[in-house]
Amino acid sequence: MKVTKNLINKRLWVIALVCVLFFWANPVNAETILKYGHANVPIYFYHTAGVAFGQCLENSSGGALKVKIYPQGQLGGERDITEGLQLGSVDLQATSIGVTGTFIPSLRILNLPFLFKGPKHWLAVMNGPVGQQILGKARAQGEQVGLKVLAIGAPDFRLPMNNKLPIKSIADFKGLKIRTMQVPIHMKAYEGIGASPVPLPFGELYTALQTGVVDGNENGPLTLYGKKFYEVQKYMVLLPVVSNGGIFLMSGATWDKLSRDHQLAVTKCISVWRKKMDQDAQEQGGIAIGKMKDQGLQVTTIDDITPFAKATASAYEWLYNDLPKDTSDWTRSMVEKIREVGATIEKEEWYVSGK
Repeated sequence: MKVTKNLINKRLWVIALVCVLFFWANPVNAETILKYGHANVPIYFYHTAGVAFGQCLENSSGGALKVKIYPQGQLGGERDITEGLQLGSVDLQATSIGVTGTFIPSLRILNLPFLFKGPKHWLAVMNGPVGQQILGKARAQGEQVGLKVLAIGAPDFRLPMNNKLPIKSIADFKGLKIRTMQVPIHMKAYEGIGASPVPLPFGELYTALQTGVVDGNENGPLTLYGKKFYEVQKYMVLLPVVSNGGIFLMSGATWDKLSRDHQLAVTKCISVWRKKMDQDAQEQGGIAIGKMKDQGLQVTTIDDITPFAKATASAYEWLYNDLPKDTSDWTRSMVEKIREVGATIEKEEWYVSGK
């Protein structure tokens, strides 16, 4: 009887141990940490939108999904992070239109020079039916390369800065050496308006400006402020050369691993990311311009961008010829739709706090 009792106790102990091991390996409330990478400074809207998205996702998933943000290229440059999404080693990314366009060709339309009059025009397009068509095309092409396009946000522009003279007309760009991204359409835009584009690595830019290797650079206000480029440049012009909006990407592999409920939780929070992008691009971008003004930066505006648009028309034909045929025809038709929206906008409204 005693032997039988001991056997029963041992069996109960084994069963209890198995249960403990099972629940340890398969906890009821297991957390999934999603890696969100971007290559910009923490004050940038890629980061603040990521924080807002992460908070929303944690709440909507009951704490099961959390987001860890890796800023300032901790996971590599923008292209490196996007390739990480394709491999499934990174889950989420906020990134530039210029780089993403090399993976998803339909997005290259948003890099055409002077396509938008400014932030107000950009918002009218991207938050309306035309923007939905652009997003839909990008999503379809993204699926083909393992990238899930969640959203496009931020009515931001890559504003030119220089240390030579205030820009008041297209003639003032003549001969200026302007650092650009190594994005052909960006370079062609500056060639068209008479400048000399220099595609330097971003990490070398401050020193290049300081030593006169280049006369200026172009970027969004938050980056220009966050990297303290106002210390080595005197002049900025509010000019919509190329859009500086951002793309929200998710790894297709990560998406496929999520349960249906968790996919719905992600979908629910996409609008939170986009709204924060739009808000901070305008408000925080304006604050950044104001702070740079306080440091002595001179900011000019140009009311009529028609000469600039005419001077960069060849960049459009170059892009149409460089795109795959089906995307090229689609891009031509979408350019006209974007211009039709712009025709209804009489006065642009630049950065809220930076007017």
